[in-house]
Amino acid sequence: MGSWDSLGFLLLILNYNVTIIGKIWLTVTILLRLLVIFFAAYPLYQDEQQRFICNTQQPGCNNACYDVFAPVSHFRFWLVQTASVLLPYTLFCVYVFHNVARPLVKARSLPYRQYKEIKATSGRKISKKSSKGAAGNRIPCEANKMDIPDFPKAYIVQLLLRILVEACFGAGHYYLFGFFVPKEFVCRKRPCPHNIDCYTSRATEKTILMFFIWGLSGISFLLSLIDLAFAFRSCMVRNHRNKLLAKGLGAEGRYSPVQHQGDISTLGEEAKTF
Repeated sequence: MGSWDSLGFLLLILNYNVTIIGKIWLTVTILLRLLVIFFAAYPLYQDEQQRFICNTQQPGCNNACYDVFAPVSHFRFWLVQTASVLLPYTLFCVYVFHNVARPLVKARSLPYRQYKEIKATSGRKISKKSSKGAAGNRIPCEANKMDIPDFPKAYIVQLLLRILVEACFGAGHYYLFGFFVPKEFVCRKRPCPHNIDCYTSRATEKTILMFFIWGLSGISFLLSLIDLAFAFRSCMVRNHRNKLLAKGLGAEGRYSPVQHQGDISTLGEEAKTF
């Protein structure tokens, strides 16, 4: 690949297609969200069911009340939420790598180049001698002469999916858990004989952690909205730049140096005749 490294070139393209807000969002999601979930939430909720105590000796009543209190574990819900939010970004990275790696491999693959040359010569019905000359004079494709491809539409689609996933999990979080972890819970679930009072462990600490997770989700949602606005703006700027570039290339094609030189030679011959 010459002076370019394949992996470095792929990372450069991915970095080029992600906005600065997207990089900040990824940092917040990985460094804050995942670290808080694994190093703060996991030790806190590791023994939640054992420390969920109900004032009854009825067999099965404690498990039934805990199922009503927490249909889904907070820790598992936050873990699935974070993985689901990161999924659109991961799919975007896979899409970019797939579309960039194929031209790179084809450009450096000798069998593929030979196949293209054979296909071109068979299509144009060129003799073997001319085909050998064309193969010998072929200029190899170098990575340092390649353009950086843009994927604005794919980036906008993954942003819309990310915002949708964040909003759905936020609504589900509010429906399942609310904003607070109660210290006392009254259970009316069978097989309990009557209303049973149950008590949760470290309810205040869990409430503070829940507020922190809510804050991180809100920051992620807000950054995604800002990133979407930046992506739309960048897409419009790049489209305008490409239109101007296309107009400039069209103007250069109409007034090429070869055509201009031909016009000058024609005028010179006409002057000699006179």
